[in-house]
Amino acid sequence: MFLLSGKLFVKDVIVYADESGTHDKTGQSAGSKCPIVAGFAAPVSEWSKFCVEWQAVLKGYGAPYFHSRELRAAKAALEQNKKATPELRRNPYYGWPLARLDKFLVALAKLAGGGNKVMIAGAIKLPVFHKLKLEIPLGEDPYKYCISAFFEAYESETRLRWGNFKSPVSFIFDQNDNPEWARAVHEAFRSLREKDPRVKDLAYGDKKDARHLPLQAADLLAYNIRRRAEESLTKGEIELASVEHALYGKLASNAAIKRRALEMNRIHRVSHFICGH
Repeated sequence: MFLLSGKLFVKDVIVYADESGTHDKTGQSAGSKCPIVAGFAAPVSEWSKFCVEWQAVLKGYGAPYFHSRELRAAKAALEQNKKATPELRRNPYYGWPLARLDKFLVALAKLAGGGNKVMIAGAIKLPVFHKLKLEIPLGEDPYKYCISAFFEAYESETRLRWGNFKSPVSFIFDQNDNPEWARAVHEAFRSLREKDPRVKDLAYGDKKDARHLPLQAADLLAYNIRRRAEESLTKGEIELASVEHALYGKLASNAAIKRRALEMNRIHRVSHFICGH
């Protein structure tokens, strides 16, 4: 764990988080209309058990790591009968049949959605943001609302699940080379730490690195919610697929929480209006 203080206590809570759809602030590019930050909070003991089980699934399927975008690309190549490109041939899931891809995804979703974890997600809908900023002084950076929404969700969701727990909390985000994104994360984290004495550290890791396997679970969650949220913009209500039943089933134990996880409405005041109901 590459924490800024260099310390990690047995009773610590660690929040692993990843982002999805943060590649175009205008929301015009594919997959950018509903940027999201999502992940899981859990005690260190829970993450230790999780890593053993996650690695066992990867080994069982012969996968070096899990990455949603690459798995989706492999599925799309099969579904659309695409020709093999050099990039596709480098894909670790290239050549897998659809049934194997689906079983692999569900197996990992069950692990991500089980145990003593707290699911956390914060996001905005860029079409609504750009409409509202003509009337409200929101600024030009929509992602700061997305990150602040994530930290607000951390506070509310952990309180709902664990009450007023006392353990120190550290955050590990997937690495991101965008300096604007990193600055926004640090600013939001600094604000959180000022009001929550339990919050100690912020660090970054590589989700493809075996030392940071929980980031792969965060990737699965962020990618899934972002894609489904974009579908809801045009389709309205959506039905949960098998992978989502596995992912949300245990951590979101009732329909209201499932819907909240999918629609990302537990956010701070401004981005609550941006996301809408």
